[in-house]
Amino acid sequence: MNMKRKIPFLIIIVFQLLFVGLFFKTTFGDKVKVEKYVSTVHNENLNKIAASVSLLFKEEEIQEPVDVVQEELIVEELPSIIVKEEEKEEIVEEVQEEEIKTEPLVSVDASKYIDNEPMGFKVTEGNKQYNLNGYEFDVVVAVVAGEFDKNKDDALAVVSVILNRCDSPKWSSWAGNSPYTQVTRKGQFEVYGKDYYLAYMPNGKQYGSEKYNVAKQALIDGLNGIRNNSYLGFRAWHISSYSDKYMVSGGNRYGYN
Repeated sequence: MNMKRKIPFLIIIVFQLLFVGLFFKTTFGDKVKVEKYVSTVHNENLNKIAASVSLLFKEEEIQEPVDVVQEELIVEELPSIIVKEEEKEEIVEEVQEEEIKTEPLVSVDASKYIDNEPMGFKVTEGNKQYNLNGYEFDVVVAVVAGEFDKNKDDALAVVSVILNRCDSPKWSSWAGNSPYTQVTRKGQFEVYGKDYYLAYMPNGKQYGSEKYNVAKQALIDGLNGIRNNSYLGFRAWHISSYSDKYMVSGGNRYGYN
């Protein structure tokens, strides 16, 4: 092929190549762009869907803990229950106090006690009265129950000593003018100092026993002015060096110191 024919032929081939290239660029180039755009849109939609799902789960998390709300409501209701229990305890305590206050502190009978005048014991009425309630009453009864021996007359003798000390300016200035402060004064009543009295306190093994009941009635009578001596002290029977005065043989020995 000569040179003149080659040049037109090459020009035709170049144009054909340019045309084919332009065709591919236009067709496939736009397709690539479209695919990229679709891919972008698709990714954005996925993100929106993911965000929606996330919000959905968050809403479920907020609405889910129904049990927790119920538990909180229960916790808020508990104080009202506790208050009711406290009210019950207060009612019980008030009833117990009323029981103590309504015990036979007025209708007492001095005739059930006997005299022992040679030993310095004579039952008298109209002495100074004292009042004890609740815990203090229980403690004094328990101390008397642990200290007296033999019978109700010795129990009243112990009560009389305690109340005589309350009347005494010397003893009251040192240990107070209450039967409770007298029996709890350090070093004065052995059964209190060594905790023997606890057996006669509520829930103690001897609480409500015959000895407890005798001591309780003797204290009630004594608080209402019944006494059988003017002594200020006593010791156990075996301490004969202390005194030769006693209400009942084998009971306590009584004296003025």
